[in-house]
Amino acid sequence: MYEAEVKDLSPEEAKKLYDQGVAFIDVREVEEYAQARIPGAGLVPLSEFMARYGEIPKDRPVVLYCRTGNRSWQAAAWLTAQGYGNIYNLEGGIVRWYRAGLPVDTSPVEVGYTATPYQEVGPHEAEKLLQEALVVDVREPWEYADGHVPGAVNIPLSSLPQRLKDLPKDRPILLVCNSGNRSGVAADFLVGQGFPGERVYNLEGGTYAWMGAGLPIER
Repeated sequence: MYEAEVKDLSPEEAKKLYDQGVAFIDVREVEEYAQARIPGAGLVPLSEFMARYGEIPKDRPVVLYCRTGNRSWQAAAWLTAQGYGNIYNLEGGIVRWYRAGLPVDTSPVEVGYTATPYQEVGPHEAEKLLQEALVVDVREPWEYADGHVPGAVNIPLSSLPQRLKDLPKDRPILLVCNSGNRSGVAADFLVGQGFPGERVYNLEGGTYAWMGAGLPIER
């Protein structure tokens, strides 16, 4: 496991790096970044992370942040697993940064949405795919064991880059997590690795939406 390698920083510690010119990357979504951000921070949303992580410099320190530190911790853990050595997570995120009296930029910004290169489907559309699609649940094993879409195989998001050879390019792939966020990251990554976008599907709303639609789960 690589959990212990994620380096958390308090806002005060992060501010020292900020004053030295260290890069800050915001991993929240476009609309959150547009409302308020740490001045000068770049934006690489977690939902686009696997496809865009190459934009993050590997040869110098980088501080990642989100609203409360959870999404940026996931991003930092993933980068650490890819061999990044100078990645820091802002503990408590921009909320704690703001509460510590540190600067926040709330001036309006125009940040365009990029169309997803994969297909988004709701639960009933996803159900129709089950006969031909490989269903990949990208949650952790304990989440998968708690209940999953029938027939889904479990490949946690952090393991996906090492498991590409196990995935077919000649049939649909339906990606699933709890809410559609991690599976969206996975879908984006697969398209970036040459999987045809018209055959890569993300279950919007994830397992929660599937169960909410009254569809069966396996345990």
